[in-house]
Amino acid sequence: MRFRAWVLFPVLVGCNVAPALSRRGPAESRSYVDPCSVVQCTPHDTAGVRIVNSRLIAGETALTPQFTAIQSFDVSLERREVAFSARRTDNFDIGLVSLDGSDIHWVPADPADEIDVQWAPRGNKISYTVRGKVGDVVRTLHVPTSAQLSVAFPYATISALAWNRAAERYAVVISSPDASERIESMKYSGEERRVDVPPGERLDVAEEPVAGGVLLRPGAMHYGERLPLFVWVADPPFVWNAERAALMRKQRVACAIMRRAPEDAFWAAVRAIPWIDTSRVSLKDSNGVR
Repeated sequence: MRFRAWVLFPVLVGCNVAPALSRRGPAESRSYVDPCSVVQCTPHDTAGVRIVNSRLIAGETALTPQFTAIQSFDVSLERREVAFSARRTDNFDIGLVSLDGSDIHWVPADPADEIDVQWAPRGNKISYTVRGKVGDVVRTLHVPTSAQLSVAFPYATISALAWNRAAERYAVVISSPDASERIESMKYSGEERRVDVPPGERLDVAEEPVAGGVLLRPGAMHYGERLPLFVWVADPPFVWNAERAALMRKQRVACAIMRRAPEDAFWAAVRAIPWIDTSRVSLKDSNGVR
């Protein structure tokens, strides 16, 4: 099991699964979907490692210094090594430290947060999620050789990942602006990817990138049609939202989903799109609709 410093999650007994931190509001609440229903998970032993005051402790031994925060950790008894996600400065990075205490070895850092780290059941591999600008990425690292494999989930957010016992496949729980939570599984290289549990809800929309966000529009457009624009500011941006889905079902609008309030580059990009009516623009952020 994975452990979090900030939030308690439903316990999945017997599963090698890492649920992601949630900052979702009431409109985005959902029932938990278990990826262990797709792959046969393996229980993990934490070997008494715990988080105390944002540092890892084994027994009475401090394995790490105090960080700003520790998001997750996992223990490999075979390697006698702990993989963890810690915020050293601005972002969460992945580190490795011996159960007996040693210098920390950091995985080459990504500019984005690297979270939800866990050991695969065999094969000396760890996996973790990178919170990319245009969607999450699952990265697998073979620790002895430092070889990496990445599988991208464009415009989607991963909320849980579980390995099968052979460490050949993993399943992820994901959601995206166009579809509610579903489970997909694949080989850790990204091959043989399939949808095992389909989403309960889906929008008939087309997606395209726009200035660091994603733009949704109706799947079928009328000739010469110009749509009003609804700008939706949310963090994380690439998740299903029932309120937004209801809006797009009731009205023919374009919806731009951004992590932060749009800047000049966004408005320049929007003005260049012929089917958007920039005289009719609404914006929703944490303070409501303007």
